[in-house]
Amino acid sequence: MIHIDDINDDEIRLINREDATQNPWYRRWWIWAIVAAALLLVVLIIGLLRRDTVQTDEFITEDIVEESVSVAPSVVQEDGAAAVSVSDTTINDVQLRLYTPVNVVPELRLGMPDTTDLSIVLALQAADIRADNRQIVGAFVLNGELLSRGMSKKGFCAIIGGEVHLGMAESTSLLEEAIEKEGSFFRQYPLVSGGKMVENRPKGKAERRALCEKDGQLLVVRSLGRESFHDFAQALADLGLEQAIYLTGGVAYGFCRDDQQMLNSWGDASTAAKFENANFIVWKKK
Repeated sequence: MIHIDDINDDEIRLINREDATQNPWYRRWWIWAIVAAALLLVVLIIGLLRRDTVQTDEFITEDIVEESVSVAPSVVQEDGAAAVSVSDTTINDVQLRLYTPVNVVPELRLGMPDTTDLSIVLALQAADIRADNRQIVGAFVLNGELLSRGMSKKGFCAIIGGEVHLGMAESTSLLEEAIEKEGSFFRQYPLVSGGKMVENRPKGKAERRALCEKDGQLLVVRSLGRESFHDFAQALADLGLEQAIYLTGGVAYGFCRDDQQMLNSWGDASTAAKFENANFIVWKKK
């Protein structure tokens, strides 16, 4: 122990060299190694939590928490033959094409519909297919048979006993009812519920399609350009639709038949043909 009073003005004190050159704590490499490892662990934990959030929280439903469903007759009766009325409109700079089928019956199908079948006037891909295992995303019932389980998306369409139920809910008795009454059911992203836009998490732009209900009438809306989920859903809400769920977009295949029995199609038919579980909602003559 060194005391200041022990050193005279004319003395020189030699200090142990080992004490003078000893590395301070902040130069010890092992301390920095521990700090770096701890920071890396924190980053990895945050990344895993964020990934789980993105995978499971696919949509935001702050304003809508209860089940919202609209019911429409499966057959809309009008004078004349089975047909699809086609019209164009622009909402918020989003170009839309509306397909309104009349005197036809909607049904869910597994596999590519026959484009030469003149009884089909409108067909679009319905539920999404996973890219990794090529299975249907979410609960899927076909003629009373449950082919897929899960609730990855809150929007749904149920076709039961001559009525079409379109809406949004985390859990709905319509799934069990479709099984019991040999109906059909599939899930998709909700776009409009109770007349209000529903915000979805997926980003990017693509050609969009939707199955919609307005004033008890089912119709299909297709964007003529590449749109974000947000802009497409907002345009549907501003169009005055009461309910709308997404239909597979992008290059997904679809077609309609005009009054002259000419086929008008969009998307890539070869892509749908690759998937055994590709499914369609079709409207056909009674």
